[in-house]
Amino acid sequence: MYPDERRILLTPGPVVFSIDNLRYMLSTVYEHTSIDFAEIYGRAIKKFRSIIGANGNFPVFMFSGSGTLAMEASLINILKPGSRVLVVSHGFFGDRWAEIARVNGYDVKVLYSDVGDIVDLGFIAEELSKGGYDALLVTHVETSTGVRADVRSLASIASKYNTLIFVDGVSSVAAEPLDCSRWGVDVLVTTSQKALETPPGVSIVALCTSRAVKALEANNGNVRSFYMRLSDWRKVMEAYEDGRIAYHATPPTHLIVALERALTRILEEGLEARFKRHYILAKALREGIRALGLEVVAKREEIASNTVTAVYTPQGVDPIELRRRLARGNIIIALPLHPALRGKSFRIGHMGSVNHNDIVAVVALLERTLASMGVKIELGSGLRAVQQILLTENL
Repeated sequence: MYPDERRILLTPGPVVFSIDNLRYMLSTVYEHTSIDFAEIYGRAIKKFRSIIGANGNFPVFMFSGSGTLAMEASLINILKPGSRVLVVSHGFFGDRWAEIARVNGYDVKVLYSDVGDIVDLGFIAEELSKGGYDALLVTHVETSTGVRADVRSLASIASKYNTLIFVDGVSSVAAEPLDCSRWGVDVLVTTSQKALETPPGVSIVALCTSRAVKALEANNGNVRSFYMRLSDWRKVMEAYEDGRIAYHATPPTHLIVALERALTRILEEGLEARFKRHYILAKALREGIRALGLEVVAKREEIASNTVTAVYTPQGVDPIELRRRLARGNIIIALPLHPALRGKSFRIGHMGSVNHNDIVAVVALLERTLASMGVKIELGSGLRAVQQILLTENL
């Protein structure tokens, strides 16, 4: 049985894609060694560079895979075997950075935050000041808790101690401010299915500084992977940017077409306007949630992300049952990933093409659903809070 086409998907990815993007993706069949496809691919690379603030012609890699593949590919291509890495973990995906590094034989130390918080910048600087670290790994927006790391400050700290910084931007790119080359972010990884508004299936790795490029070139002989060997993909990406044909493995043709169209729409909206829209919608949602008497997992508003919000369920409410009832009303939310939050929280994604009506709808249905489950809710209290923010911000 297929879902209702009018349902509102408010998970932290995949997200709802515009009909325009899907129409472009399905408009025709592209052959991956054709000039017209190479030109589309090349435009996608250049537009992505603009969105993340990568200067010049620093390499951008796009190939079939997930965000996890992008994370692993970045590490094994840039860090030499046995490198020492410091992981800043704010939850499930910070832990994933650590696990990927361990599996590939790196010497890993992890700094953990409390649930819903971030690691103090002073602790990170103190650890790096001890010396010996080759890389700092961090997740920009931790999808499991809804907190946002201060990537700009972290990049400055990493540079001070001559340490490469790798940033997982899966849940932040095209929704949170990010200026990679100016900030000094060496390596950025992401994927297609979140704020980039494209179906899942494209791994993206971007090198944003000259020292990251030098590290890639110095480590070429150590890469123990054929598919993920970025030195081979680099030739393909450079050819596509020049409108030429090259081959390493078959790319996800339809997804690249959709991604190029999505990137065009993002740039047409304007990055500042897009960041502001995400900020206002996130603020409105959280004000509505708090007005219902619910607690947001992120401990402070200044570290709460603009793309996903994790919420504690009221006592006696089963998140699985809550999700099931919301789905009956055609709104889909996500269950928790963080081990400490399982069974007592849920997550709402608000990134990409999400709009003010989506926020109004989810808070309205959440009010009614919680009331039907026996929670003492003043109907309309959440909606009033949402509407006040939207009115004040003129969105």
